[in-house]
Amino acid sequence: MSEFMTLYEYWDKLSAECDEFHDYAYMNYKDIKSYFESKKCNCRKVMSTYSSDLGIASPSKMTKYIVKNHKCGRIIKKIKSGQQYEVVCYDGNGLTSVIDLYDYFPNGSSDAQKSSTIYFINYNGSIWTACFSERGYLSNRHYEIVYDETQRLKGFYEIGAANSLQVTAEEYDYSKIESGVMTCIYTYYVGRASGASKDIPIGYKGSPATQFKYDVELDEKGRYKAITTYKNVEGEFIFIEHMDLTKKR
Repeated sequence: MSEFMTLYEYWDKLSAECDEFHDYAYMNYKDIKSYFESKKCNCRKVMSTYSSDLGIASPSKMTKYIVKNHKCGRIIKKIKSGQQYEVVCYDGNGLTSVIDLYDYFPNGSSDAQKSSTIYFINYNGSIWTACFSERGYLSNRHYEIVYDETQRLKGFYEIGAANSLQVTAEEYDYSKIESGVMTCIYTYYVGRASGASKDIPIGYKGSPATQFKYDVELDEKGRYKAITTYKNVEGEFIFIEHMDLTKKR
């Protein structure tokens, strides 16, 4: 079997695992809510501006360089009138446990009310997120966070449930880290995209996947110095641009 078809099967498998997690979270909502609400008492709470994806709780530093108009969120001390915001709860190990989203203004109120809560759940060796509305509705969008044996981010996935076969993936390679280089492979895959075929390799017209490679240069403190971007074009990563980030500090 060709490499690209193996990758398509891999992402289809991730999608199926997401469906399994979705069913698990849906069936265990009351227990999940009870468990995490009890943990909140011992959590460190941090407020932030309203954000994209997981905001300040996201394990990825790369997303903001990959996704246009991505809102990372920033820590705030006070809530302004009419402001949407989030409250992130960290457990005793410093890991994200819960995010409460305040973005609902009932009856013209200027004080935002909580609309939903995102829970970070250990499931089958990974951390999965489940976002429930205040009424108990479970979002079809989930994130999976995978760490390697040294607790470095190995994979960060946004996956659609309901057998959508839709996966956004950031996957990390640290094989050159001693030289100060980390590689991130970013893939956007839609297994049922109209006009696409799984018989077509990545990088060719009609493929269900779009893929980029980012070589990230790090300084001695682990900060990003520069990012070189490549796009998969007909099976090869072709240079797109080089960004020097030291000038932006």
